[in-house]
Amino acid sequence: MLQQMRKAQGWMIKGVLWAVVLAFVVTIFYSWGVRSSSGPTRSEVATILGEPVGLQEFQRVQNALYQTYRGVFRNQPEVDLQERFNFREMALEQIARRHILQRLARQNNLTVTDAELYDHLAAIPAFQEQGRFSAVRYQTVLQNQVPPISPKQFEEEQRRALMLEKISTFIRAGVQVTAAELEQTYRVENEQVAVRYVALVPSLFTAQVQVSEEELTSYYDAHKDAYREPEQRQLRYIVISPQRFQSTADISQPDIARYYTNHQELFHREEQVRVRHILFKLAEDATPEQEAEIRSKAEHVLRMLRDGGDFAALAQQYSDDTATQEKGGDLGFFSRGHMVKPFEEAAFSLPIGEPSDLVRTAFGYHILRVEDKVAGEVKPLIEVQQEIVAKIREEKAREATITFVDDLMITLDEAPEQFTAVANQHELPVTTTPFVPLSGHIATAADAPELVQRAFALVDQAIGTVEGTDGTHYIFQVAEIRPPTIPEFAAVQERVASDLQRQKSAELARQTADEWVSKAQTGSRLQELADLLQVKVIETELFKRRDPVPQLGRSAAFSDVAFGLQTDEVGAAHDGSRHFVMQVVARQAADMTAYEAEQVAYREQLLNHKRQQVFMAFQSFLQTQYQQLRQGGEIVVNPQYVF
Repeated sequence: MLQQMRKAQGWMIKGVLWAVVLAFVVTIFYSWGVRSSSGPTRSEVATILGEPVGLQEFQRVQNALYQTYRGVFRNQPEVDLQERFNFREMALEQIARRHILQRLARQNNLTVTDAELYDHLAAIPAFQEQGRFSAVRYQTVLQNQVPPISPKQFEEEQRRALMLEKISTFIRAGVQVTAAELEQTYRVENEQVAVRYVALVPSLFTAQVQVSEEELTSYYDAHKDAYREPEQRQLRYIVISPQRFQSTADISQPDIARYYTNHQELFHREEQVRVRHILFKLAEDATPEQEAEIRSKAEHVLRMLRDGGDFAALAQQYSDDTATQEKGGDLGFFSRGHMVKPFEEAAFSLPIGEPSDLVRTAFGYHILRVEDKVAGEVKPLIEVQQEIVAKIREEKAREATITFVDDLMITLDEAPEQFTAVANQHELPVTTTPFVPLSGHIATAADAPELVQRAFALVDQAIGTVEGTDGTHYIFQVAEIRPPTIPEFAAVQERVASDLQRQKSAELARQTADEWVSKAQTGSRLQELADLLQVKVIETELFKRRDPVPQLGRSAAFSDVAFGLQTDEVGAAHDGSRHFVMQVVARQAADMTAYEAEQVAYREQLLNHKRQQVFMAFQSFLQTQYQQLRQGGEIVVNPQYVF
């Protein structure tokens, strides 16, 4: 949004940023520039500014990042996250940023009080029982994390998170919008142009491109690295599944009872309510008059209910919720966290059988009636006994698997040349993979996406292990390493020819666009030029800077050139492989009468944008600090961990 403002006000954004963080910068180099950092111990992943980063903290941050990205790419299961992202380096940078920001916060007297921390913890739904903070549930939830987290450790992390929020607020607080800036930005953003244009793409010129043998060899010699085949590795591995150790032996009643007592949170049944509702739908852009009309209708129905009207019948007659209208507004049972907040608060606070007052949500006005309630409780042992037996057997199988894998690893570390013999001794089939690059994957071990990455961290013939997503363990050996090579010209000649032709076609498209501009400026009509290549001349309606270009879509390069031309002027825009020759046919200044009505909303929009820009600039500043600390030796990584 506000594309032009990004450029025109770049100096202003930087000025605001440096005014806010000037003290930070000074204290960083004063306090850190003269440090000498000691290295990490064997049990630490790294030291940052001399402070240790423990393995448990590092793994927790790395796992959290992986889970976040897995959520982002949940609809793209084909994306190999471990291949695309270096989660180790990302985790190290995130922890380093915390250290940097903590130091900055102390130097600027920013603190998080105990009361602020408690209020934050008490508001986390996972720690609540019936809507209130429960110390017992708090302890239980933390204990059941993998790995477990102590309350002290968790509270330190939450205190750091709250501190980051305070720093964010501090950074944004100094951002202002002047009246002159607001008006000028509005004029720029709401000016409109109409253009006629042609699009020139490389494929239009492919037939004109000829490449000689000499050009091909010269191109190959200049771009050999582009054809380099990366290092590849061949692995052999064995698979140890927990099912190998699955037992059908009876589990004693004391063990079942102990598991039940220690894992109450697994068997907790949440409080639920069954609700009917009548929805009076309200459009997001409804005027005050329209909202008053809808509210009046809702109040009329509410009076009928309080006079004894049948809720289900009135829901069928008046509700705008088509999904529940025929069912008399019945939503069935639901627990907390499944409805929008105002609706949920009303549903869980109402007594059974009484209609609510009007409840306003983003959807409109609701009238609710609670039909039934189920209290939150721990399921009785008799109900979950078979589930517990299955869980205990799974745990025992996992523990036996880990013990077996550890014993095998000890044996193989001492005699890696006996890999196949040891596998045969335990009747474990050995799988030998094709050669794979670091970016590759092994189809027969799809549930162990880290396998290849782990293998590339080892030397030839070394032994490693990785756990799959389903608890299966893989013990593998680097069987052979094939170093990176540059193939001979003959092996890649077709690729070279295709690449060179593509490059020359793109150059010709760009050159032609610039030539057409010169010809148009000396009298040639755009239509005449377009006819030479049989390309279409497109004429647009008026559009604004931030609008998609009609019949083209969004192109910042196109819009920048279009709004820089005067009426009848011709120019060229280059957007990647697309090249445009355009002529402005009309310009229209911003409607400043509309500005008066939109001024308040537009000021808020511009202010939010500036705050976002400043915060993004500060994030860039933090990244630069991280890189400087990394390069300057203030972040020391334990050499036994590969980044």
